[in-house]
Amino acid sequence: MKRLLGLLFLLAVVVTYPANAQDSYNINKINASITAIKHRAFNAPDRISTNKYQLTQYLIKPFKNDYDKLRVIAYWIASHIAYDNYKYDNGKINVKEMKVKYDILQAKAGICTDFAELFAQMADIANIKKVEIVKGYVLKNVRILKKYYRQNEMPHTAHAWNKITLNGRQFFVDTTYMSANRIGAGRKYKSSLKHKLELQKRARTDEKFSQKIDEFYFDFSPREEIKRNQQLHLLNKYVH
Repeated sequence: MKRLLGLLFLLAVVVTYPANAQDSYNINKINASITAIKHRAFNAPDRISTNKYQLTQYLIKPFKNDYDKLRVIAYWIASHIAYDNYKYDNGKINVKEMKVKYDILQAKAGICTDFAELFAQMADIANIKKVEIVKGYVLKNVRILKKYYRQNEMPHTAHAWNKITLNGRQFFVDTTYMSANRIGAGRKYKSSLKHKLELQKRARTDEKFSQKIDEFYFDFSPREEIKRNQQLHLLNKYVH
């Protein structure tokens, strides 16, 4: 009888304790994974930063699953590429004055389409195929795909980001919104020459970009964004 009671007690411990222990293990594992991803993304060598193939292989090397690989790619882009306010102004690309054509990795700058294309290209190099570039509009606190607008109703706040299908689940990544880095914010270049000189300066510099990235915009849905931005509007902390 004592032996039976002992076995029952042992079984109860095995059933209850490991569940809590496993939860704790999973939480620690997730935290460690994010820490490792940030360290890898933020400290990638400058010498490979202009070669998307070498860069991608370096970033994804320690990670086994596609989700982590996508995250480290997104974190690198957000912490190493600046949004170019001169290239896109008042809802349109400055075609008339924009005489400077550049590669986003060489210039360390680009607009939303450049960000989205780079993310998709690096995902493809990592052999992650279901990464699409989607285009639409971000209006106050709502994000709408381009297909839901008629041509004569399209607003000027056009935007591009990425849609991922992974393990049967769809989610969005917006590396432009993740990045806190800007070129020309708060001022306007009067000539393409000034813009060209600014890009050349950035290409030569070893300055560290801001690593205060907005992690919300890795793996989000438009519905989640609406809820988030409504709350931020209420707090008077968010303006598009």
